[in-house]
Amino acid sequence: MTTPPCDITVIVPAHQAQDTLPACLSALMAAGFPAEAILVVDDGSRDATGAVATRAGVRVIRNDSPERPARARNRGVAACTSEIVLFVDADVVVHADIRSRIARHFADPALTAVIGSYDAAPPAPAAVSRYRNLLHHHVHQRAAGEIGTFWTGLGAVRRAAFLEAGGLDPAWEDIEDVEFGLRLVARGGRIVLDPQMQGAHLKAWTYRSMWRTDVQGRAVPWTRLLALGRLDPAAMNAGPAHRASAAMVALAAVALLALAVTPLAGWVLVGALGAFLGLNRRFFALLWCVGGARLLAAGIPAHAVHYAAALVGYAKVRLFERPRLS
Repeated sequence: MTTPPCDITVIVPAHQAQDTLPACLSALMAAGFPAEAILVVDDGSRDATGAVATRAGVRVIRNDSPERPARARNRGVAACTSEIVLFVDADVVVHADIRSRIARHFADPALTAVIGSYDAAPPAPAAVSRYRNLLHHHVHQRAAGEIGTFWTGLGAVRRAAFLEAGGLDPAWEDIEDVEFGLRLVARGGRIVLDPQMQGAHLKAWTYRSMWRTDVQGRAVPWTRLLALGRLDPAAMNAGPAHRASAAMVALAAVALLALAVTPLAGWVLVGALGAFLGLNRRFFALLWCVGGARLLAAGIPAHAVHYAAALVGYAKVRLFERPRLS
């Protein structure tokens, strides 16, 4: 059966994105999106981001100063009239079948939104970058089907539903898409995760940027949503295995410190590390398959740092913000 045509506008918020935007726009056009259906919101860039978009022939809206992604995306939605809006980050290179997949999903009139996943071939050479992008891939590959959150890195939504829900809330910057998805579902919307709707992520990560993102950009706002009773404790990044992994990292840290007092703590340390490896064995197997022993050796400590950051962010909210959130 032939999939009916789908009226889609692609919205790409871009800040200082001159290095990744050319590949992003080229991939969108190769996937069948005409230039006039692509809207780049140049969010106060001081580099050649706007010029890159203009040369590509796409529509460009410019903010004189950075307003952050939530407002940039909202402005893009306000400037288009299509039935569907597809959000794509400026450092994502979509796969060639993205347009046809979105059209097939929205042939179902009961569907409100669909999100995709990063692919398993992140091009960044640094091990920490490959680890980080593969972690996102792993989580989304295991969460196929109907979900309760949205993702603006590679996600499409009916424009009318987006506007009726009030769009993205800048107050939840960094997880504004997750918070938007919660509101969308609360209003009766249906969101599906299609793990085969993919794009390569070009972002380069460092331990410093990963720590900052995991504490302030992920754990802190996620914990606020949990404290407010708005987020399911079994959600993708907060399920039992994730909580157990964080607990094992904490136990290992305590055991490591306790070694100065008693050698018996060594057994606790070994047990905690063994449990951590077991809980994450499928992800570590993915790292091995993609990058062999070298990526696995880099990925195990990076994954421990990821959970340590989550613990710090969780503790920060629970210990210092609880009265304000209650």
